[in-house]
Amino acid sequence: MEGVRRIVRIADRLLDWAICVVLALAFLYGGYAIWDNYMIYRRADVSYQIAQFKPTPSNPTLADLQAINPDVCAWITVDGTNIDYPVLHSGDNTRYLNNDLYGRYSLAGSIFLDYRNTPDFSDPYSILYGHHMDGGAMFGDVLDFENGDFFASHETGTLITSGRSCILEIYAVLHEDAYVSPMFDIVNDAYSYELRLGYIKQNALFYREIGITKKDRILAMSTCASATTNGRTIVLAQMVEDTDTGGIKNDK
Repeated sequence: MEGVRRIVRIADRLLDWAICVVLALAFLYGGYAIWDNYMIYRRADVSYQIAQFKPTPSNPTLADLQAINPDVCAWITVDGTNIDYPVLHSGDNTRYLNNDLYGRYSLAGSIFLDYRNTPDFSDPYSILYGHHMDGGAMFGDVLDFENGDFFASHETGTLITSGRSCILEIYAVLHEDAYVSPMFDIVNDAYSYELRLGYIKQNALFYREIGITKKDRILAMSTCASATTNGRTIVLAQMVEDTDTGGIKNDK
């Protein structure tokens, strides 16, 4: 009988030990998950590291940023949102999908210009891509433009390239299928461009009449829409010359 009790006591101790181990492992895993999630969003919020290098319309230089990474081609800011990031450009659309400004792996990735566009934003139509991150990081706030009140109250931004600055006048938002939408075709001949202007006006969720013509340059900001697998939310802005800095020229 005493032997049975002894076995039961040992079994209880082993069970207690096993429970403690499981709880400790769960605690460690939970702590790691919290740390990992924090690091993802910390990397998405570049301001803590590179705000000192952010160019301004009065000082439109990317020299310090390009010393970190020569692929930096611009800095984009959308007023009243969390969109305030450097823009990267490389030879494909995958390099900065999951890499940050420093070339390190990051789920948040970077804001990047379509590889088919010229990095000086001289094309009539240019596309920027960024992940939809919670808390408005990266291009998370792009989705907010699908709300009419938000769209109506957020009209401007700034795009600064090396030695140039332009004002962004936001005028449309679309919800598109990434696999079939013509908005992801980089075709900048006059005929296709005029068709694009008509497509935007016809298919926009919200549209602001600003008198845009085929002589104007358009910047598209695209991010994944959570409602559908292939869905993309695209915010369109006219790039207007900032005459105070000799910015990107419009040929009006």
